[in-house]
Amino acid sequence: MIERRQEPRAKSVFKSAYVRTEAGIQFVTLRNISESGVCIDAFPGVAEGQEIDFCFDSNAMHRGVVRWVGDGLCGLSTDGNGQAEVIHLMFPPRSVRLPLSVGVQLYVDGQREQAILHNISIRGACISSRRTPAPGQLVSLGICGVHFELATVRWVRDSLFGMRFTHPVHPVVFRDLVTKIQQTSEAVLDAEETLRYAYG
Repeated sequence: MIERRQEPRAKSVFKSAYVRTEAGIQFVTLRNISESGVCIDAFPGVAEGQEIDFCFDSNAMHRGVVRWVGDGLCGLSTDGNGQAEVIHLMFPPRSVRLPLSVGVQLYVDGQREQAILHNISIRGACISSRRTPAPGQLVSLGICGVHFELATVRWVRDSLFGMRFTHPVHPVVFRDLVTKIQQTSEAVLDAEETLRYAYG
């Protein structure tokens, strides 16, 4: 077991991230980062020696090995390749987007429309539907029983559009929502869409 304070961390942070394991996607918070590893929230099923993929910059997955677990946190070591560059790019202008796809309810001008979620973050979502609202338009969104009263359409591209929630989702509520989405029979990972489209 590696001591969690064996080397100084480069930066202390508090940033949304997610890990991908065989059990699915888990929403976590990135706590600190260094040239050789990161510290994140512990998540269900995490164990020392486990290999996981994690993402906090919405652009690429990184791979790490769990070196310690304790006090609600866990430490991951990485091979260090490109980690220095990652540190400099660790504050992107967008929140990390979780590549989850599921059917949702979209409300435009008071009318309910069937739509598909392609990715989601604590600040917004990427949606597709037959009826495409205009940029700047206010809409409402229902996902697995969670209702977002107001969201602003930021961009439109063919049948896809990105929206920004009026208020960021609390991490605890968001973590529960991610679990609910993955428990639905129709939910799938939508990695292609989450990498191709951003919503600001």
